[in-house]
Amino acid sequence: MDGLILAAGRGSRLGELTGGRPKSLIDLGGTSPLELQIEAFAAHGVGRVVIVTGFGRELVEERALHRAGGRLDVEFAWNPFWPLTNVIGSAWLGLARIDRDFVYVHADTIFAPGILGDLIADGRSAMAIDFRAGEPEQMKALVTDGLVRHLSKTLPAEQTAGEFIGLAVFRQPDLEALHDAVEAVLGREAYDSFFEAAVNEALGAGSLAIAALPTRGRPWTEIDFAEDLALARRLLPSLLGDAR
Repeated sequence: MDGLILAAGRGSRLGELTGGRPKSLIDLGGTSPLELQIEAFAAHGVGRVVIVTGFGRELVEERALHRAGGRLDVEFAWNPFWPLTNVIGSAWLGLARIDRDFVYVHADTIFAPGILGDLIADGRSAMAIDFRAGEPEQMKALVTDGLVRHLSKTLPAEQTAGEFIGLAVFRQPDLEALHDAVEAVLGREAYDSFFEAAVNEALGAGSLAIAALPTRGRPWTEIDFAEDLALARRLLPSLLGDAR
């Protein structure tokens, strides 16, 4: 299995809290989101990871290679257009390097490793969903019959089952549908789109089915704002100790 980490962003909404580092390398207390993800990948048998870089790519490459320590192969895809596109651009570059089952993760998401274990063990293409009430900045999920039907930050409360945490596993038979959907979004010149726009494209076309797997109360957070960073630092001890 491969891993795909989208790590091109700067983290401008965090301001000086990044310490001038790429968002994926923000200090959580001796480690960073990117390093936690590499550790989780190595622990769950991911053999190769493709990391899409942008801002501060040299720092990302150095830290990733050091943390991997030869336990898994690391490949980098530089996105020189990272200031001009949203995540969809990095997804397009990264997917071009993937040809088998893979783990997908946003580089600003930290999570209990057991959540990843559930996704891998399930055997289907699956997204980790925190089944709770949504907030404005969250990527909310419409779920019926255990399947993700639509993803949007503007999904109405009555349709929201929970939040997509930015961690998923996609299976090799679904790769063509994902490629086609990403290219369809880019073909409309919707360069400011999230990767989830492509997922919705494939879901709407009926070419992709995604299981919605619960986080089961285990800790995780996406790091967009100062309060998210504070939460991530509080969660760090439990993340390091939770392999369930």
